[in-house]
Amino acid sequence: MAFSTPAVLLALILILVSVPSALAHTRVEIGPYVVVVGWLVEPPIVGERNALTVSIMREGQPVEGVEATLNAELLYAGRSFRANLNPTATPGLYTAEIFPTVRGQYAVRLFGALEDMAVDEVIEPEEVFPADRIQFPEPQPDPRAMQQQIAALESELQIARTLALAGVGVGVLGLGLAVFGLLRRR
Repeated sequence: MAFSTPAVLLALILILVSVPSALAHTRVEIGPYVVVVGWLVEPPIVGERNALTVSIMREGQPVEGVEATLNAELLYAGRSFRANLNPTATPGLYTAEIFPTVRGQYAVRLFGALEDMAVDEVIEPEEVFPADRIQFPEPQPDPRAMQQQIAALESELQIARTLALAGVGVGVLGLGLAVFGLLRRR
C-alpha cells in the first residue's frame, strides 16, 4: 500500500498538534476509577481566571454525584485552598474555579469517597505560566517582579535618606565649628 507524501505530512501534523493537549491533563487510576485532572483553559496563565477540571470514570462510564462525597484542595508551596467540585453539564466532569496568582506547579488533593471507596490522592495538572508567555506584541510587566523592584528601590531610598541626614548633620557640625573658630579668633 503506497501513501502519498501530502497525506503522510498531514497525518504527522495532526498527530503533533494533538499531542500537547493530551499531555496537559494528568490521568491516574484509583482502584476501578480513572481520574483525569487538568485546566479548563490551557495553558493556565497567572492572573487569568480559570478552573481545574476533574473527570471521573468507572469502567468507561461517567461517575456522577461525587460533589457530595469528594473534596478538593489546591496546594501550592505549603499553602492550601479548599475548593468546591461543581458538576458540569457533561456527566462525570467537575470543575473547581481558581484564579492562579503565582506561576509554578500547583497540585490537587482529592479526598473523601468515590461511591463506597475512600480516596486521598494528590494529582499535579499542567504548570501555571506567567502571562508574558502569550502576550503580544510586548509583554506587560510582571506584577511580582515589579513589587520586588519597588521593595529594592524603597530600601535604597531609605539608605539615601539616612546618608543625606548624616551629611546634613556633619555639615551643621562643620558650620558650627567654623563659627566657633571665628568667634574664638576675635
